[in-house]
Amino acid sequence: MVEHLFIISIILYLVGALFALCLFKWQMVGNYISFVFAAIASCFGIATAVTVLFSGSTIRLDFQLFLPTIIKYNFLLDSLSSYFILVISVISFVASIYSIGYTRLYVNKRDVRFLGFTYNLFLMAMLLVVSANNAFVFMIVWELMTLVSFFLVIFEHENPTTRKAGLVYIVMAHIGSGLLAIAFFILLAYGGSFSFDSFRDAAAQIPAVYKNIVFFLIIFGFGIKAGIFPLHLWLPMAHPAAPSNISMIMSGVMIKTAIYGFIRFYFEFLTPCPPWWGVIILIIGATSAILGILYALMERDIKTLLAYSSVENIGIILIGIGLSMIFKSYNQMALSSLAMIAGLYHLFNHAVFKCLLFGCAGNIYYSTHTKNIEELGGLIKRMQITAPLFLIGALSISAIPPLNGFISEWFIFQSLLNGFNIPSVIIKIITIICGAIVALTGALVATCFVKAFGISFLAMPRSKHAEKAKEVPVVMLVSMGILAALCVFMGLFPAKIMMTINHVNTQILGTNIVKALTSYDWLQMNIVRTNFTELSPKSATVFGLILFGITFGALTLIRPKFIRKFYETWTCGIAPESRLEYTATAFTKPFKVVFSNLYRPRLEVSTTYSVPNFFVKSIAYVGEITPIFERYLYNPVSNFVLKISDKARLIHAGNIHLYLAYIFITLLILIMFFR
Repeated sequence: MVEHLFIISIILYLVGALFALCLFKWQMVGNYISFVFAAIASCFGIATAVTVLFSGSTIRLDFQLFLPTIIKYNFLLDSLSSYFILVISVISFVASIYSIGYTRLYVNKRDVRFLGFTYNLFLMAMLLVVSANNAFVFMIVWELMTLVSFFLVIFEHENPTTRKAGLVYIVMAHIGSGLLAIAFFILLAYGGSFSFDSFRDAAAQIPAVYKNIVFFLIIFGFGIKAGIFPLHLWLPMAHPAAPSNISMIMSGVMIKTAIYGFIRFYFEFLTPCPPWWGVIILIIGATSAILGILYALMERDIKTLLAYSSVENIGIILIGIGLSMIFKSYNQMALSSLAMIAGLYHLFNHAVFKCLLFGCAGNIYYSTHTKNIEELGGLIKRMQITAPLFLIGALSISAIPPLNGFISEWFIFQSLLNGFNIPSVIIKIITIICGAIVALTGALVATCFVKAFGISFLAMPRSKHAEKAKEVPVVMLVSMGILAALCVFMGLFPAKIMMTINHVNTQILGTNIVKALTSYDWLQMNIVRTNFTELSPKSATVFGLILFGITFGALTLIRPKFIRKFYETWTCGIAPESRLEYTATAFTKPFKVVFSNLYRPRLEVSTTYSVPNFFVKSIAYVGEITPIFERYLYNPVSNFVLKISDKARLIHAGNIHLYLAYIFITLLILIMFFR
């Protein structure tokens, strides 16, 4: 039964892709049908995941095609893969509904059939990635996912920036694929086959040296797709370049397939993990978190800002996974379960609120045709539904209770605090530092989204784009409303999600904490009690509610004593205008000064005079930051590769006789040394 649901989901994605191509005379009709099929397929994916998770069963799908004696197609539906199928399918369902309205933006501008075709293949490929049970099959569907997402990134290929983003993405993605392939071949040498089952069986037989090699290959291979620092270069380029409905999928769930790879490899194929592995993952996560939000803070392009914040949230997720690995290595399984729950819960939370924020950014672009928040302003009066939806997403990502982002980040904090239970002094110190970084990150996230919401939606319009803005089609608002409702639901009733994650814990950690979870509500979340801390956000939540009640009551009692008076805004005798508003650049100037060693700001001021050297006509101010990773890491490497390529090009003379000589010399060398 379950396998039938999964197969039907895959078939519906294929049918949806074909519909987008076949109805060539009615492009929009075919495209709409393809998105409807994608939404229905996502429902079957949700049904598959829920059935597997709550039944505790493991479903295997084994079949052969084309070359039965060589290629075996193995797929596995267990708790881990099903949890990721659930996340992918929920976001895919909402994004598919959103796409029905958003694709109207491209009517009569480009062929939208290709968008519907690649969109369905993209969703199908992600489901196959997290369910593959064979390294060969995994690489096939991984490359399929990469290839179709590349075509989606360059959908607006007439833009040179978009083409550059696509090129960077596809090059880095294939570097990651190459590293993964090497890791698979090392595991093949000890497992005897490409089957993941053989990898699990051979885990204890792999020497420590080769385990360490595979560990670093996996970090770089999956790290590129996840967008961890400093392997993030493609992410803030590709996400803004892609259509907003695609950005929702890429940021919401595609980069999570790399997290799936981390967990599958480290907890199943390479177990047991030494503590320093978890420490490295922890440090990578903390670095990505702080640097991601620092760069997001400087951005004026709203989609680039959201892309950098995805790097930050991937870092938060990796902190949870790294802590789980550390606790497991010291046999502290309850705390390991807590950290894993925190990481996986934040993974789902990030998928929801980031999809919501990217959708709202798409609404803004749909209505104003600009992504530059400096050109916005006053949208709260013109987009009266999008504004509160964006606010909910901003509050969620800022971990404001009682929304969903608060719950997972609270447990991340609690996991870090319980680093005191680790015997190693060095690891204790590292967890303290990481805790401070996470705290600073939380404050910077709130600042970043105060800027994003305030500059975009409040005050007065700063351009004709903003003045002419109006609300987007209802179907786009409905999909965003679903995500906003999920942000609230997952914050108020986290037990439902934690019960689901518990099944994953039972599989990969062998720890079942279902008894502690059954009594949950949003105020009582005691998973683990230690001498150092009680792992519950109820105190903070209750304190916040009491403080809110006191404040509200005081204001209510005081209010009748005052007479409300309204006055015009005083602007020194000048009529209020948009030039007097606080800009995003001005908002972030203090941070640019404080973190100047990181940003390396460049300031250019050009002045135009109506009378030379006396009367100023205009002043142009340009303040940019230096992308240090691109300048000092990627550019030198790319320049070196280009130089080597130019040298190597000399041997490609196009002369058949020269090529035959190369073959002859190679054969002589082989005979001499390997006879």
